Amino acid sequence: MTTRHQKTRAGSETPPDRRTARLLRGLRRDPEQLIILVAAATVAVLGATDTVNDVKTLLAATLATLAILGFSLFKQAMRQEDNDRRVVELARSVDLVEKGVGEVGHALTFRPSVGELTTLASRQKAFEAAMTTADMWQFRGGTGTFTRAWTLPQLAARARESSTGTHWRIQLQILDPQNTTRCREYAEYRAKLSRRPENKGSAMWTTEFVQTSCLATIFAAEWHQQHEFLTVEIRLRSEFSTLRHDISPDSVIITNEDSQFPALHIRRQGGASALYHAYRADFDLSFSSLKPELKVKSDVRVPADKGQVTEDDVFRVLRDVGIAEQSLDRLPLASIRELALNPTNPYH
Repeated sequence: MTTRHQKTRAGSETPPDRRTARLLRGLRRDPEQLIILVAAATVAVLGATDTVNDVKTLLAATLATLAILGFSLFKQAMRQEDNDRRVVELARSVDLVEKGVGEVGHALTFRPSVGELTTLASRQKAFEAAMTTADMWQFRGGTGTFTRAWTLPQLAARARESSTGTHWRIQLQILDPQNTTRCREYAEYRAKLSRRPENKGSAMWTTEFVQTSCLATIFAAEWHQQHEFLTVEIRLRSEFSTLRHDISPDSVIITNEDSQFPALHIRRQGGASALYHAYRADFDLSFSSLKPELKVKSDVRVPADKGQVTEDDVFRVLRDVGIAEQSLDRLPLASIRELALNPTNPYH
């Protein structure tokens, strides 16, 4: 009587005809195996029956069998290598698909690389976003009002919070306060803008105010770099433009003296990378073309407490960096100190 265990063993065994069929399929796929079997059997029979007495002949037959065996093993290795290569190529294809999906998702969620800023609030927001990654700043414009009111204090705060102790770099191109003709032309242009109804209550633009404002920017830069990890380089321009350029490591923000015109925001990331670098290169070229008329850092020390800074401190610092004494004698030093140390953000 057949037990259940015996039935299970019997059921698990492969029938002889099925094993034979599997063997024949393997030999059809790899005919070298059949040649090896035949050659090995032949050599074995010849050696066992002493049919061949010549040792050299028997050895040659054995070596031939081994050669066929080696070729078969090499072919199997090549087939395995081909499979491995296919696996690697498949993995690369999967990576490319994942990368493509990621790029599509990034394109759907990433902000446009170039855009307009139509309101003062949107401009301020763009400046704040640019400042979050800034360790340098470049400015080219008129008197640098926004620079001394916001950019310099913000970079000073970031340098103060940094643990590296490295000096962050700021490059400024502003109107030469000693060029009375250009300061007057700039004042006349700004005065025309201020007469518009939407600009009522803005500053009274005169030649003296333009010169005072430029000197305030210079003194503010000197005061900040004396007490913070900042290095400020200033170049003086003999002409003015209606456009102002602010450049950070990842943005170019171009504003107009007329606040009714939208600002242009160019981000380094994305499709505007070449445009960003073009504006950056243009700034570098114009900056290097201006001779450094001012000393980078004054040797005159001033108090870190703004309330203790005197008009005499202002005079001595500005004269030390290269401003002509006759220009300082006829300008209000108290106004320069106030505009430098207690500025008003024009975007607020």
